[in-house]
Amino acid sequence: MRHPWPIGVLLALAALAGYAAGAAPAQAQSESLPFRIGEVVTFRYPDNGSRDCRIAEVRGMFALCGPTAERQGPTYGRSEPPEEWINIAVAERVTRPRERK
Repeated sequence: MRHPWPIGVLLALAALAGYAAGAAPAQAQSESLPFRIGEVVTFRYPDNGSRDCRIAEVRGMFALCGPTAERQGPTYGRSEPPEEWINIAVAERVTRPRERK
């Protein structure tokens, strides 16, 4: 007497165990950053250097800087600026310009 259902049950349990073992739990970023995407901020460094940056994207401790001013006029002959990622952990200070009233 053959029972095919135990084989199906074992395969289903093996698939479920493989899925559970391979799935990493998602974790939210524990600390919030002092800026949001789209904001223009100035990163200040310990060597007295600074860099203005319009935050385009954030990945971990790196921020992608977009253009700080809107490009106007014809773009023929002008190349796009290079993609620049800033290491947020290296910056000593991050400042935002005050809002105009």
